[in-house]
Amino acid sequence: MGNKLHTKTKNVSPLEEERLLPEFSAASDKATLFLRLFVGVLLFTQAITKSQDYMWLEGLYPSVWGFSPSEVVSIVGVVEAVAGVMLTIGLLTRLTSVVMIVVMLAAAFLFFPHQGFSQAELKVVYAGIYATLAISGGGRYALDTIIFSMRQWRIEK
Repeated sequence: MGNKLHTKTKNVSPLEEERLLPEFSAASDKATLFLRLFVGVLLFTQAITKSQDYMWLEGLYPSVWGFSPSEVVSIVGVVEAVAGVMLTIGLLTRLTSVVMIVVMLAAAFLFFPHQGFSQAELKVVYAGIYATLAISGGGRYALDTIIFSMRQWRIEK
């Protein structure tokens, strides 16, 4: 009687893993989907807010690494919009999450260190959520998984 919790050592694809551990895998994939959709949509709406409040935000953002405040607001807004869409559809979830960890920690401790931890707290919480997605990946209901499964199927065929 084998231990089904050690399926990763047998190079089992995410789709096969659900067959082996249906209750656990289905619940964790649904939770990952919810988390991706939740933070992806929030991130995208944050980018929309940045574009609407551009003039006001321009006065709040510092010059960073040779970029003017207006350029920093624009770059962060574009990164947040693209990352929001990518997380929502589950494309390059781990890479996108790592990028957003860097953005959130930079915003908390490099761009706005004068605001203190009470203002940085939300950015640190977001960094923790992105770390969770960087570890877990996109889950079964992600474009990454569909692409990986199609590639695996072509290689095996």
